Amino acid sequence: MIGARLRARGRICALLVLVGIGTVHASAHAELVLRRLSTGDLQTVDPQLWVYGQDGNVVQDLFQGLTTVDAAARTVPGQAESWTVSPDGRTYTFKLRPNLAWSDGVPITSADFVYSFRRLFAPATASASASLLYVVKNAREVAQGRMPPEAIGVRAPDARTVVVELEHPAPYFTEIAVHRAMPVPRHVVEKFGREWTRPGNIVTNGPFTFAEWRPGAYVKLLRNPRFHAASTVKLDAVYHIPIEDPKIALLRYRAGELDLVMSLPSEQIDELRREYGPQLHLTRQIGLEYLAFNVRSGPTRDARVRRALSMAIDRALLSARVLRAGEPVTHCIVPPDIPGHPQTDCADYSTWTQPRRVAEARRLLAEAGYDAARPLVLRYRLNNTDTQRRIGLAVSAMWQPLGVRLELIGADMKSHQQAVLQGDFDVARGAWYAEDRDAMSYLALVDGRGSGVNVSGYANPEVDRLLSEADGTADAPRRMSLMTRAELTAVRDQPIAPLYVYVSRKLVSPRIAGWVDNVRGVNVSRYLSLRDVSTSSTSSPAAPRNNPARRPE
Repeated sequence: MIGARLRARGRICALLVLVGIGTVHASAHAELVLRRLSTGDLQTVDPQLWVYGQDGNVVQDLFQGLTTVDAAARTVPGQAESWTVSPDGRTYTFKLRPNLAWSDGVPITSADFVYSFRRLFAPATASASASLLYVVKNAREVAQGRMPPEAIGVRAPDARTVVVELEHPAPYFTEIAVHRAMPVPRHVVEKFGREWTRPGNIVTNGPFTFAEWRPGAYVKLLRNPRFHAASTVKLDAVYHIPIEDPKIALLRYRAGELDLVMSLPSEQIDELRREYGPQLHLTRQIGLEYLAFNVRSGPTRDARVRRALSMAIDRALLSARVLRAGEPVTHCIVPPDIPGHPQTDCADYSTWTQPRRVAEARRLLAEAGYDAARPLVLRYRLNNTDTQRRIGLAVSAMWQPLGVRLELIGADMKSHQQAVLQGDFDVARGAWYAEDRDAMSYLALVDGRGSGVNVSGYANPEVDRLLSEADGTADAPRRMSLMTRAELTAVRDQPIAPLYVYVSRKLVSPRIAGWVDNVRGVNVSRYLSLRDVSTSSTSSPAAPRNNPARRPE
């Protein structure tokens, strides 16, 4: 029954998506228009409220922070033209570019950044990602209501200078600031309140403006002529098109209705290699795919249950038979390619044979009180894509020898994410692609000190103590040692079950110029352009694109 319901939902979603894309196609801009896949429908474009990738991709097109990324996702100056760091690593002084302006022409000054930092941490804002910047002086205390917003360690000595004081040295600060220190327009926020992000109300400071949003169909962005580097932005418009089913996305790419697809059917990877050759980009990234266990309630509160479930997953089989893109398996929270972080086995059972792991998992579940007479029954939440359903079915089969009865609950991405944030799960699919290359950003998944991305609800005083000590030291080797100990302690408790390191699966049209693969998986629209349509090998004669005869609605 569950499989039938999932298939039925998939057919309904497919029809809605096809209608939405047809609308976008008919209303395309006459010039350079990029159509890129979004893996879920938009939830917010507020740069201080977004959490999930589909929102972040749009926000990065609309806003720019003190720092930003280049085409290869390296951190470079953004709204700030330069910055200096104090000898103790605790004070960053940013110098803003001259003549910055919001998209409505209102000047941008350092006061906008002071206001924005205060808003980010204000309890009333309720930013789930504010914890990623708790390194800012007094940020945690402000966010938890123990200090007023004015206590934040951010000040503006003059109109073009922003000074940020940190609680402790944080070599990753400028990387985090790319995505989490974007300004918001005070004059618009205070005028419209919660409605400030609606098209028609919103003003931005990035390369594009927010023109239109049709839920389930597309988000339309237009080039921002007041962006400080507007002359370098080649695209006239960008459409972010939400399609959760990779098979439908592939059909749209084949029809020439998408230029960029970031999610592909696992079982078709070999076929796509043959069909598209260099258009298929498989790139290992610093992303972790994992299962989150609810440690607040239900059977997974018991660490023995969590350890047994994680232990019984045959990760190598998942990678080889289900994923098929060469995903490296892992038992660690911090993925490889994080500079300076040692590679360890993390879990003591990682080198055991599968029969030995299954036998030990059975023993642990029996010890926890589960057997044939009292089977373990769990709700497994996942977002409704073919790959995630296949992973869910494979994990269910791996847990079946333990006597586990698993209910797979599939939903669209937005509903899935909301249910997980509300703690409505026993097991849930999770993915974390940190915004910087620092181990601490991955350990946020098990940080009990108020991390907004710790969806399992895990809190271990020893882990938190180690993380606090790591935060407080400027000694890089000691900091790394403390974080490694915290990671090993958390893996022992298994609040999450790391599965594999993400390998991005993208189809990039030969029409796209400026594309650069990178481990961060960040490809902002600002650096992309389109070659002459006549060079495209993916366009269909029945579905012409960028036709001068077509005009915006």
